[in-house]
Amino acid sequence: MLSRLEALLLLGRGHVAERPVRTLLTVVGVALGVSASVAVRTANEDVLRSFQETVMAVAGAATLQVSGGELGLDETVIAVVRKHPDVMSASPVIEQGARVAAGPHRGQSFVVLGLDLLEAAELKSFRVRSEGVGEQSLDHVLSATALFVGRRLAVELGLTEGSTLDLLVGNRLHRVTVEGIIDPPSGLPSVWEDLAVMDIAAAQTLFGMVGRLDRIDVITEPSRPIDEVQGALQAAVSPSIAVERPAQRSRQVEEMVRAFQLNLGVLSGVGLLVGMFLIYNTVSFAVAQRRREIGVFRVLGMSERAVAGLFLAEAAAIGIAGGLLGGALGLALAKGLVALLSRTVSDLYVSVIETVGRSEIGMEEILGVLAEGALIGGLVSMVGALGPSLDASRTVPVLALAPGSYEANRQLRMRTVAGIGVALLIVSGLLAMPGPISELPVFGYVSTLCVLVGLSCLAPLLIHGGWALTRRGRRRVDLSASGVLRAIAADQTARSPGRNGVTVSALMIGLAIMVGVGIMVRSFRHTVEIWINETVMADLVLAPGLWLRGTQHGMLDRRLPREWEALVASVPGVAAVDAYRDLRIDIQGRSAALVSRDLRLHAERSRYLFVSGDSAAILRRAAAEDGIILSEVLAGRLGVKEGDALPLMTPSGERRFTIMGVFYDYATDGGKIVMDQSLYRRLWRDDEVTVFPVYLEPGADLDTVRKAIAQKLAVESSAYAPPALVSNAELKREILDIFDRTFFLTYALEAIAVIIAVLGIVNTLLTSVLERQRELATLRAIGASDRQIHRLVLWEAGYLGVLGAALGLVGGILLSLLLINVINKQSFGWTIQFMLPMGVLVEAVVLAVAVALLAGYVPARWAGKQPIVEGLRYE
Repeated sequence: MLSRLEALLLLGRGHVAERPVRTLLTVVGVALGVSASVAVRTANEDVLRSFQETVMAVAGAATLQVSGGELGLDETVIAVVRKHPDVMSASPVIEQGARVAAGPHRGQSFVVLGLDLLEAAELKSFRVRSEGVGEQSLDHVLSATALFVGRRLAVELGLTEGSTLDLLVGNRLHRVTVEGIIDPPSGLPSVWEDLAVMDIAAAQTLFGMVGRLDRIDVITEPSRPIDEVQGALQAAVSPSIAVERPAQRSRQVEEMVRAFQLNLGVLSGVGLLVGMFLIYNTVSFAVAQRRREIGVFRVLGMSERAVAGLFLAEAAAIGIAGGLLGGALGLALAKGLVALLSRTVSDLYVSVIETVGRSEIGMEEILGVLAEGALIGGLVSMVGALGPSLDASRTVPVLALAPGSYEANRQLRMRTVAGIGVALLIVSGLLAMPGPISELPVFGYVSTLCVLVGLSCLAPLLIHGGWALTRRGRRRVDLSASGVLRAIAADQTARSPGRNGVTVSALMIGLAIMVGVGIMVRSFRHTVEIWINETVMADLVLAPGLWLRGTQHGMLDRRLPREWEALVASVPGVAAVDAYRDLRIDIQGRSAALVSRDLRLHAERSRYLFVSGDSAAILRRAAAEDGIILSEVLAGRLGVKEGDALPLMTPSGERRFTIMGVFYDYATDGGKIVMDQSLYRRLWRDDEVTVFPVYLEPGADLDTVRKAIAQKLAVESSAYAPPALVSNAELKREILDIFDRTFFLTYALEAIAVIIAVLGIVNTLLTSVLERQRELATLRAIGASDRQIHRLVLWEAGYLGVLGAALGLVGGILLSLLLINVINKQSFGWTIQFMLPMGVLVEAVVLAVAVALLAGYVPARWAGKQPIVEGLRYE
């Protein structure tokens, strides 16, 4: 009696020894799917871990942090905190972004921390060394320009002890001297290697923040519950000041970006779904090829469970091999994705420092990722092989000697499978109706899966229907060589609707994702363009240097002096200047943008795109009645509407504001509140400005006015660094560039899914050629040329491509509706105007046929070169 292992070796010998190319294609397909999934998950974790580790490392031993948000704190708050009996220590902190202002590294940014250096080395777990001296006492280097830089940052910028560095912090230039290098005490990689540190008194003086702090790090009495101390401190300070645990900052960021990263994760899983079809095809062919052997094993006493287990084990082996390869490839891809994701998250959500992405990956992490890849690959392969394995286990020994009976049975079940597909499409429509769960479109994702699986179930019926149509069209006899080849190709495609249906489904999924996301992106971009053209009307925008790049860090990076308003207004050609203030606040536990501006000026010269009502009338009423307007996203998340009262926490306590209108906005994640600048300055006591929108007089030359403003500021405000002066066209272009960057990774994941589908077509055609060696040899024996055999296989590939394109277009349109109206709406709250770009549909069809023909080239060439004698002997 054969053991299971011996039987497995006998059944699987064809894949490795006899069919190495087909096995390799399957392994590579699984590897690509696993690599996309592993890379996106690893990069997502690295980006968030970078932010989390920075927060926790800078917080050090602190158990609580007292923060005033983007407006900062009055340093007198520290005295209130230190008076609490359960506070062991309270350390003031300044955290600001800096950029190299000159030299070969100009523009490179990093974070400067202002700390009490006399106690920071112990509380923050870092040390400073000086060349040739060893550790240096920090209280001897507290000068106003002394800077300490992390070891890795020093290497990147080419700095050593004694180097001078010109820095741009906020909108002011400063020259500092490197007095030492920061090392983590353990010698292990640390976020401190990418940061710079100054004494806090020196930082306040140098940066113009005397009397101001970003936050206070608090160490509480270990014997006291932290929650009790937190509540007591919150009651002791102003209601607008937040007292929270350091970990809360990272959790808030994680909540902000989770929908974005979840969508990426789901999209990366498409490659795995397509890989399942590839495995299905591979195992299906193995089962069909070894029916006789399976029948023999069943006669010898092997159980159904054992037969299914053998094929599942074979699929698992292929999947594990592909998973290991995909894990290694995913690690390599993740390194590149970290930078891309960090930039995207910084553009859309919060500034992220790339520290983890630049550090060396340890062997333990590598082994963990490889194990994860092997597990994913094995599970995906076993799921894909489940159907063929069960089919093999049900083999009837007597019928195993009757070729074609099993395929005939599968054809008889075609209508049942199609019925399941229709039912899944109906279920998909029903699942699109419920709302989100915890603000995540869970039912939307399940609905999307039902669409893809439902259309896949319709693929065999489509193949049969396509064959029937071509057969009906062939009633008029076409005896030309091309006509005969087309007829044979169509008949061969319909001969195996099960296996070919899986191949068409794999291509359909790749194309449906590409078409669906393409329609959504084009519709979204079109909506954003309409919004930009109707709402962004200022001729010039005067802004901090990195305002458009979204990489601001600290209060100074989002601040311009208000006196510039009068300076700019005095420039000839300038008609009006708006003072636009933008900062993040918490509303009912959610982060949102609070914007103040001159609403009367905005009503006169610009507009908001309101859901209902006249923009000018709403803006004037909001200014006159101390009301606010809300973006559609925030109104939806808070469940409020026009006319409702919204409570907001101000430095003076909680106040309720009437919502005068709800407007569309696509520039701010989390939503936006807008109020008149006079109301904001009265309640928040903040006189700073983020940007100045500038309106020109009719006929004024843009370039001339821009140069005049730059010259005026250079003379009147020489202490400040030159700001960015962005024209209306440049601003619109930059907004769209950020939009396009956001979806760049999406296109890469789509490409991976299409590549895996191409491997599936190659696999299917190679299988078809192998099964038909006798048939192809007979055709050649009766006079068919190598070129005609070549064209025959390409015709088959073309049929598969056309059928995949047809299903892909239907699936893509359905997916785009789900993406626009369900997934995007529930994830981000944006209203997108649907448009059907014909260019995307044409590109999809051309791509489907092109990749199918390309995939069929190698099998076609191979089929034309097979020896006739061996083919006639093939069993």
